Amino acid sequence: MPETTHPPSGEYPKPASVYSLDLEAEADELVGKLPGHRRQTKSLARSSGVSVILMAMEAGDAIEEHSAAGVVTVQLVRGHARLSADGQAIDLRPGQLVMFQPGLRHDLRAEEQSVVVLTVTGGDD
Repeated sequence: MPETTHPPSGEYPKPASVYSLDLEAEADELVGKLPGHRRQTKSLARSSGVSVILMAMEAGDAIEEHSAAGVVTVQLVRGHARLSADGQAIDLRPGQLVMFQPGLRHDLRAEEQSVVVLTVTGGDD
């Protein structure tokens, strides 16, 4: 079974004291890159150990069971996805958000083309 994942890494925007994000425009951009791929991600912000990541998924794409070292939120922006955590299956619809504690094993499946915002705490600056 997979171990706890590492804190998110990758290219993030230049550090700022305030991040102003247009999730609809960012979602449009990622969805435009989906043809021929099952998933696209973009790191939106990272500060003080908090990472914000936007992810577009094609229908049927799944992130297998894993855990994160920090608190995680998953917010559905578009589509329909199913999150499983702590013995619960949660249907996510646009505007819904789920938060869970560090180390909790979870998975995510796109029931239709979907866009989610992931926020993970506990990463390095």
